[in-house]
Amino acid sequence: MAFKYIEATMHNSKFLSDQCIVMPSSSIETGSNQIKRIPVKKHTWVNLHDLKEAGQSYDDLLSGMVQRERDYRDWKMITEIDRTGDFVAFDPEEIMKGD
Repeated sequence: MAFKYIEATMHNSKFLSDQCIVMPSSSIETGSNQIKRIPVKKHTWVNLHDLKEAGQSYDDLLSGMVQRERDYRDWKMITEIDRTGDFVAFDPEEIMKGD
């Protein structure tokens, strides 16, 4: 339902490239999930729509993007540690005690 609202807004209005798709700051309860609405510029929405695969929800698309960004930041941190040589000694046995 929230996505239809976005689509209807996109197709029934004329936007300038710097305008945002304005949606009320509200949430919709669907069972145990809560849907949040996020205002985005038309250009951003078009780019997201182009990335989305057939049958994929925007939630799945954005969740995947968040995970890739987290993985990238972890990789960037590790490469920086490797580059600078700032290693911290650790005891694997101590780490594995909790498992």
